[in-house]
Order: sequence, then C-alpha cells, then structure tokens
Amino acid sequence: MIRTREYLIADKSIKVDVVRTREVTHIGWKPPPSDWIKLNTDGSCSNDGKIGCGGILRGSEGEWLGGFAKFIGKGNAYIAKLWGVLEVLLLARRLNFKAVELHVDSLVVIKTISEDGRGSRIRSVLVKKIRQLIQLDWEVVVHHAYRESNKCADALANIGCAMGVG
Repeated sequence: MIRTREYLIADKSIKVDVVRTREVTHIGWKPPPSDWIKLNTDGSCSNDGKIGCGGILRGSEGEWLGGFAKFIGKGNAYIAKLWGVLEVLLLARRLNFKAVELHVDSLVVIKTISEDGRGSRIRSVLVKKIRQLIQLDWEVVVHHAYRESNKCADALANIGCAMGVG
C-alpha cells in the first residue's frame, strides 16, 4: 500500500508535455489509373457462422463493370474474405481484364495471399487458388483498403451472407 501511495505522489509530480500532430487523410474510393480496373471485395459472417462474400469491379471513371454477392456456407470472417478475393479475381479473369488493382480491407488476408505459410486445409486450398490466379498472364496489384472506402463491397458481402438465411 505504501508503494502505491508513493507512486501516486510521484506520478502527480511528473509533468509531461505531449505535442500531438494530426495528419488528415482522405479516405474514400479513388479510381484506378487509366487502362486498369479496381476490384473491391469483402466477406461477411453472421452470428451463427454463416458466411458470404461480395465484390465490385469499376473502371478508371468509376463506372460499374461487374459485381457479385455470394452465400458460401459456414465459416468465419477470415475465410469469407478469402472467398471474396478468389471470387472477384475469377470474375475479373472471366471478363478478360489484364491490369487490376485488388483492394481488401484486411491486412491479415493481404499478408496471407502475399506470403508463404501454413494453415488450415480450407484456407490452404483457397490461398493456393488465389496465388495461382495472381500468377497468370495479367497484372494484379494488391492494396489495403480502409473500411470506409470499401462500403460497396461490404454491402454486397452482407447481401451474400443474408442469402443463406431461411
């Protein structure tokens, strides 16, 4: 008890000046460069473990080029996000796009698809398919997207998740 009192007394006698600087960052959807398309994707998980994913493809003028919402089954948000990446890449590939920016709001998913690693069998199969797609004859650049700039994909993922209700 004495040490606690000493700490509190000492703590009050210490004065620390903290200078905080804030950097303002615009967070919102930004178009890709000319001749590129932007893919935004997300996954969703309900309280009972049902998962879905969604994604959107847009051009350099912000125009809608495609999109989807898909119910997957049971799982977690991480698996749902991986499914979203796979599905949006498959759609972009089917539509014959050659230069794509892939935007995902999960740094863990980005790290997973960018690095070698081990994991569950389901995850390993998904990641293997994603990596194989990325290695094909097209340009794929992966970026982190803030949640605020990924709202359309989030809404589509929620719709996909809700498709399994009932």
